Amino acid sequence: MVIYRATFCLALLLTSCVSYKAKPLTAEHASADFSARTLSDPGLKAFLAEQRSGGGSWNVNRLALAAAYYHPDVALARAEAAEVTAAIKTAQMRPNPVFTFGPQFASNNVNTITPWFFAQSVTIPIETAGKRSRRTEQALAAAEAARWRVSSRAWLARSRVRAAMLELHSARENIRLLGTEQKLHDEAIKKLTAQMDAGDVSPFELTQARLMLNRTRLAFQDAQRIAVTSEARLAAAVGVPLKAIQAVQLDFTAFTGLRDVSSTAGRRRALTQRADLMALLADYAAAESTLRLEIAKQYPDVRLSPGYDYNAGQNRWQLGLNLELPLNRNRGPIAQAEARRKTAEARFLAQQSTIQGEIDIALASYQASRAKANTAMQLAQEADSASDTTQKMVEAGNVSALELTRRQIEASAAKVALMAANIEAQTAAGALEDAMQSPLR
Repeated sequence: MVIYRATFCLALLLTSCVSYKAKPLTAEHASADFSARTLSDPGLKAFLAEQRSGGGSWNVNRLALAAAYYHPDVALARAEAAEVTAAIKTAQMRPNPVFTFGPQFASNNVNTITPWFFAQSVTIPIETAGKRSRRTEQALAAAEAARWRVSSRAWLARSRVRAAMLELHSARENIRLLGTEQKLHDEAIKKLTAQMDAGDVSPFELTQARLMLNRTRLAFQDAQRIAVTSEARLAAAVGVPLKAIQAVQLDFTAFTGLRDVSSTAGRRRALTQRADLMALLADYAAAESTLRLEIAKQYPDVRLSPGYDYNAGQNRWQLGLNLELPLNRNRGPIAQAEARRKTAEARFLAQQSTIQGEIDIALASYQASRAKANTAMQLAQEADSASDTTQKMVEAGNVSALELTRRQIEASAAKVALMAANIEAQTAAGALEDAMQSPLR
């Protein structure tokens, strides 16, 4: 009868077990899934709606959210966070009791009612000193750190998207400006050729003009190359195939102005709320919980073992008590946990100091680049003004049309230089955003 009860209990426990579910993974299917990604995917649309970015143009912020949805680095961080979060359930579990059943047979005992002896017991572990709570605190802190690291990876994805979009914007603007300048050089060469045929200019001037045209052509082709590669780089930064980027209209308005920066508020936010810093702070909390757990392990757990024994027709009940003698007081693991907490503190302080330096460097670079861009704007305005003045002089018959073309070339070159200065300032702005992990507003 006892055997039947034990078998019934075992069968009841087995029916509540979690079943295995196969999830095959093949390189072919993964490649096909990537090739099918688009920016009109229903799942992406739902994600953008959750982030309150369901509509609008594909600017930096919206593409950054698409990268947070698609990019494998962010997906890996989410998977790692889910794995760490699952450990909370493990930490909260109570230890299982152990059932022991040991039937025995005595072949030479003829005076007993039955030669069989039945003995069974249950060992019930009882954790002391709040060890389960300490384990749970440790798991919760580790999960918090993992979630912050997801945010940090998402920001890195945004940084890559912004850099790729800025490079693409720079290349397209250079193609437009250099295309105009190339036409002006062609026009100047035609006029110089006519004047050289008339004996008004030397062949040296024509040669110099052709050299300038060749330099412009090379710069134009280089801009075309950068435009193609940066478009592919943007697709990789988002985590979608190139055709997905080519199918949408990109919005580059984020790069049309240079914003003022409140360094005090940004610095305070970065030094107290940056994702990688908050992850290290959660690591410190996990190390603190680990130390509390190791201290709690000084106090031994108790194992109660109530049992039953049927022997020679007699029913006998027992109650066993088992506990470990804490002779070493868990001193080694406690010392290790204290060292880990100190290391976690050092990592946090080191990262905070690094962030301080990153902000100082990025802010100085941004301010200097912004000043350079303002100077380039003044020079471009002066070149435009000189071109307008020359236009009026040509109309009045005071100078030749070739002189106007030269002034227009100078104005075009000044615009190319202005674009380069603006891109340099925007690059510095991106570095400042990365240092603060917050968009400039």
